[in-house]
Amino acid sequence: MQEPTNNPTQVFRAETPRPSGLFQSKSPACGLPPDFVEKAVGRLGWLALFYAISHPIVRITEGFSPSLEAVYHSGYPLVDFALFGGVLSGGIISALTWSRKVPPALMLDLGLLFEVVGAFWIAIWEHGIPPLADLPFRGLSGIGLWITFFVLVVPSTLGKTVLAAFTTVLMGPLGLLVSGLYYGNPAPPVGRWVEFFFSSFLFAAFAIVLSRFIYNLGCDVTKAREMGSYKLVELLGSGGMGEVWRAEHRMLARPAAIKLVRAEVCGMSDGHAGTLHRRFEREVQSTAALRSPHTVAVYDYGTTADGCFYYVMELLDGFDLEKLVERFGPQPPERVISFLLQACDSLAEAHGAGLVHRDIKPKNMFLCRLGLNYDFLKVLDFGLVKSAVPSESFQGGLTLDGTTTGTPAYMSPEMALGDKTVDARADIYSLGCVAYWLLTGQLVFEGNTPMAVLVAHIQNPPIPPSERTELEIPEDLERVILSCLDKDPAKRPPSAQDLARLLEACRLAGGWDRTRAEDWWRTHAPSLAAPLPVGLPAVANS
Repeated sequence: MQEPTNNPTQVFRAETPRPSGLFQSKSPACGLPPDFVEKAVGRLGWLALFYAISHPIVRITEGFSPSLEAVYHSGYPLVDFALFGGVLSGGIISALTWSRKVPPALMLDLGLLFEVVGAFWIAIWEHGIPPLADLPFRGLSGIGLWITFFVLVVPSTLGKTVLAAFTTVLMGPLGLLVSGLYYGNPAPPVGRWVEFFFSSFLFAAFAIVLSRFIYNLGCDVTKAREMGSYKLVELLGSGGMGEVWRAEHRMLARPAAIKLVRAEVCGMSDGHAGTLHRRFEREVQSTAALRSPHTVAVYDYGTTADGCFYYVMELLDGFDLEKLVERFGPQPPERVISFLLQACDSLAEAHGAGLVHRDIKPKNMFLCRLGLNYDFLKVLDFGLVKSAVPSESFQGGLTLDGTTTGTPAYMSPEMALGDKTVDARADIYSLGCVAYWLLTGQLVFEGNTPMAVLVAHIQNPPIPPSERTELEIPEDLERVILSCLDKDPAKRPPSAQDLARLLEACRLAGGWDRTRAEDWWRTHAPSLAAPLPVGLPAVANS
């Protein structure tokens, strides 16, 4: 499901116990999440750019010191060599990170190599001038600071961190040896070696400990994203209440989508958090009970260790009706009729079970390819579903105090007025708004504020869709749509089944057949229309 629906939640703590001990080995399955690695690559690019720019800046500022300026003018090519090497290596790494041509994991390994090379140029810079009595003391080696900054940018395993850190520290003595060989200076006494480089080794040890905390945090995120038998793979999008992720089952090849409530939503006051939990639990239970092929299928649901709610549903290939019109413009009337009939199939079953969706809108109607069926429509996001028949399961409705549920552009007048007796005819009104959008590419009512739109739905008569588009809209279809948009619920089609019968009686009903649907997908979404490889799941993003 490429577009996120409205509600879902990122989980931050692991459900499985963490190994005790800072350096305890991780299981082979533990690794950094892809988005964690991507962000690390971005930080590496900025660090490399800063490294490249800092070399000429330091060279210029050191020239302002009278004692150092005399030294530089006396000619010490190792310093200029370090300047050139630092700018070149930093520029290369920065360019590679932003080109995105190197896989992220490999890029981080190259980053560790850059840590060592960068330390070498720092060492050459620091020791490229022979020690002179009149030179000021330069303080601690920059290599120690370089190691510390680097572990904050590039998370890595314990083995790689130790190898990179101590190899980086050894660049200090190597730089001193290179300087001595180049200028023919004798090696300093042992005491001077300790004085020069002991602090760098301390920095390296500290950096290794710090790196463990950072890497363990990434592993905790990975574990926290493993929901029961499912593992979160890729963030598909986010909405007002949370997130939708592409997920993989540990044993099955079939991919899925997981909807999660945001962690900050779970951290609301107990009363509101309880209301939201009941609402999401009701959503998944009501959706799972429906069997229409045009209702999104739900596989599983549960609560994380943090008390946040999630559920698992089928992953769909395609786009919602909002994206369809935004990308391809208003749709032919016969195709719109096909969409509406499929939506009626889903809603008729829900209404028959006493459930009202209450948030029918183009973004909650997903168009996909399902097997050999093209233009297959799925109704999503029963998160605002409400029982039309009071019962113990639905006492009083589960909305937050002082709020109006639904989407203003597609909300029925009775919902805008806060009527507590909303029934299936509210969904019929919203479906009429969706048909209006599909045919014209415009909303029934527009306004500068959500309240202005709600007032228009309550008071203003809709302009016939044929007057707001250059495309021809059959009179019989327009009459059906305007009947759905009647302010009085009693004058609308009383049920989704009745609406389906009116649509089937339209002259162009059945004009959008399977051949036309397949031709459209092969022309406009060829990646989704291609034959599926046998035995492999398709997770396409258009």
